[in-house]
Amino acid sequence: MSLTRPFDSLAGRTAVVTGGARGLGHAIAAALRDVGMTVLIVDRDAAALAAGLEELAGGGGTVEGVATTLSTDECVEPIEAALAALPPLSVWVNNAGRVSHEDAEAVDLHTFEEVMRDNTVSALRGSQLAFRRMTGGRGSGGAVVNITSLVTEKALPQRLSYATSKAALENVTRYCAQEWGPHGIRVNAVSPGYIDTRLTQWSEDDPRAVAKRAVVGTLPLRRTGGVDDIAATVLYLASPLAAYVTGQTVFVDGGWHLA
Repeated sequence: MSLTRPFDSLAGRTAVVTGGARGLGHAIAAALRDVGMTVLIVDRDAAALAAGLEELAGGGGTVEGVATTLSTDECVEPIEAALAALPPLSVWVNNAGRVSHEDAEAVDLHTFEEVMRDNTVSALRGSQLAFRRMTGGRGSGGAVVNITSLVTEKALPQRLSYATSKAALENVTRYCAQEWGPHGIRVNAVSPGYIDTRLTQWSEDDPRAVAKRAVVGTLPLRRTGGVDDIAATVLYLASPLAAYVTGQTVFVDGGWHLA
């Protein structure tokens, strides 16, 4: 590996980004495209996917899409079919998920189960698919990156379901890293802090906006993050620069976890 050209080995390979139609996933897909990868976006929102693909057209690589989820085993079939026609898979990013806000005493258990399914079970199902593709046939190992959240470390109000699902995903990360390392597959997580996306654009008097301003004022870097901060970290973990890094959760939070 050349330290001055660390992404050359990714060019011509395939990366999958779930929830890549917009927001964090869109930025991650763009970064992987720009280093010459073929990027397959998996997103449940067909309209958003179409718009995202149009925005990502061009650049250094190819971007394609599948409008589906990973919520059931049957959902894997169209992803498998798409991957069969693409270059070998080297990178899988589990970014798709859902946010839930509720007081602990009022958590609806059906909603709790849905959040666990969407944020943890679906990511594990995707990771298992990645394992099969990276170890069989044309596979030669690769990298899985899970997007978690700093709420696994910081008990923010009304985040019980979401935080539990992301904490579970960090455990999935560690267990898969340990078991899949001998197969040449590295598994890591990225834990964002406050990142400016459509999900964090609240009115000035919204309690969440008030809490956000209070937190940002205490951060060592004194700012919120941008989607490119996350995309850059994912690109690092996907590349040979992180060849000896596995089972880690990387905090991209402006130092929030230090407080």
